[in-house]
Amino acid sequence: MWKSATTTWKSLAKTPCFFDRRCNSNLMSMQNSSINWPAIVKYTDDAELTYFNGQTEWENNINLRLTDFEETDYLIDSSGAIYSLIQTENDNVIPKLTGNSKTLNEVLGLVKEHASQAGSCCVAKLYAPTIEDAFKIVQSLNND
Repeated sequence: MWKSATTTWKSLAKTPCFFDRRCNSNLMSMQNSSINWPAIVKYTDDAELTYFNGQTEWENNINLRLTDFEETDYLIDSSGAIYSLIQTENDNVIPKLTGNSKTLNEVLGLVKEHASQAGSCCVAKLYAPTIEDAFKIVQSLNND
């Protein structure tokens, strides 16, 4: 499977519209198809987390195109899988599976830091039974 996906990726990269968002929706879908939504973005040296409900929200989020990501920023999906964030020349952001993952406890630690930065009290008591539920805490904090 990886070989055919890599071959497809290389052939798409050679097409004239590869870096044009209007042309590469199939590429975005191919790259994001393994992501278990919802997901969050973790920024380097910052407790801020950004919640994404699904692929459509990800692809339509203008802030992604305006953000200069660090090499160490990453996306975590609801299964705990970690994706590096690859910016194309046209400022699209494509998550690439790293093979690493976060445990529920590690994700809860990130959520607690985020909640603390957002001014929430009693952060130590925050708990969620799943990573997806922990992400819903981030969503609720970002909506307040």
